[in-house]
Amino acid sequence: MNLITKILAIILILISSSKLQAQIDIEKVSLFFAEGYSISELEFLMENMPLKKHEKWMEKKGYVFREELPSKNCLVYKKGEVVTLYIFKAKEYISEIQVSSSPQKYYQAIDTFSKSPLFRPTSVLNKIGIKEDKQSKYWRNAGYIYYTDLDNYRVGIFRDYPFEMDRKINKSYLPEVVYVKGGSVTIGSNNSEDPEDTKPAFNTFVKDFSIGRFEITVKQYRYFCTETNRKMPSAPNAGWSDNYPIRNITWNDAIDYCYWLSYVTGKKYRLPNEAEWEYAARGGQKTKKFIYAGSDFLEKVGWIHKKGEVDIRRVGSTYPNELELYDMSSNVFEWTNDWYSSSWYQSNSKNIVINKVYRGPDEGSRKAVRGGSGSESARSKLIYRGKISPNLYYVDLGFRVVLEED
Repeated sequence: MNLITKILAIILILISSSKLQAQIDIEKVSLFFAEGYSISELEFLMENMPLKKHEKWMEKKGYVFREELPSKNCLVYKKGEVVTLYIFKAKEYISEIQVSSSPQKYYQAIDTFSKSPLFRPTSVLNKIGIKEDKQSKYWRNAGYIYYTDLDNYRVGIFRDYPFEMDRKINKSYLPEVVYVKGGSVTIGSNNSEDPEDTKPAFNTFVKDFSIGRFEITVKQYRYFCTETNRKMPSAPNAGWSDNYPIRNITWNDAIDYCYWLSYVTGKKYRLPNEAEWEYAARGGQKTKKFIYAGSDFLEKVGWIHKKGEVDIRRVGSTYPNELELYDMSSNVFEWTNDWYSSSWYQSNSKNIVINKVYRGPDEGSRKAVRGGSGSESARSKLIYRGKISPNLYYVDLGFRVVLEED
């Protein structure tokens, strides 16, 4: 190795190390953004702080009670000299917590929320009864909404779902799922005619999981909106029909649905990653290696219509694939949990590890979508990968869920 090669190698190592360290620093800062407070601590207080005899309970955790503001249903606490904690009550539970600290820590909080992948920015809360403040910025994560209020340098947190909401769901609104036995799978294609971002094929491993037999329907999503006081997305020209797939859905909307479904069932629902989606579409361990999900002929498991037209049909209108899953090669494109990377397959093919569980990229600007809508047959192949910004929605874009196995 000559001197120039050695220098270049050292530079690459330093760049990689600095990128990794930057990511670690972001994660650390995201948990400790104000003097004496952390995100996890605020979440703990939201769920556990008693409203009866709260002073003694809080005192054991280093908080000093200052006063109560009856007109605002607010308890005021101090921790240290700088930070003030405002705890807002609604009936017998905590509805919201605000932290007031120095301007420096306030802007540090904004920087953290903006950079950390833990938090998803939302410009519209989409909740009926919530008045948005133009001076505030909002983020979502794991059933909570976080915000920064410029008027008084406060950072706040409240639940995305009402605390008093019953943690139960009528079975008629629960997505039907199909168990998929995990195992080794070859993802992607080596066919020269296929898109470059599907090449090369690589081997990976997926754990056991269950996936929706159908795409989430209008009926199921409407129930979610009703239960959480959200607005339904804009209706298509033909209007809404209960047994049709929900569409005009952003990735953020789909994630919020999964969080809510996990909240009311006590189980772990989420979007599928790309490997899980393709593995299920291929038929899992029952695969017959079809081009489309269940057949080599699209007209059997989907349909073709003129380019530019949108032809969405009732879920389960055609034949299923080997796992009895429907519409994975037609109807609507489906959001996945993964960031899109055009070179992700290439990087995976170079690092083959036996039984290494697949995971997608850590960051990106667009999310991967799969499935095809039938407007173009090539896009309905089970290997096809689309890419869409998580805050965008389209009339032929929906989703299905994954239920993690214990």
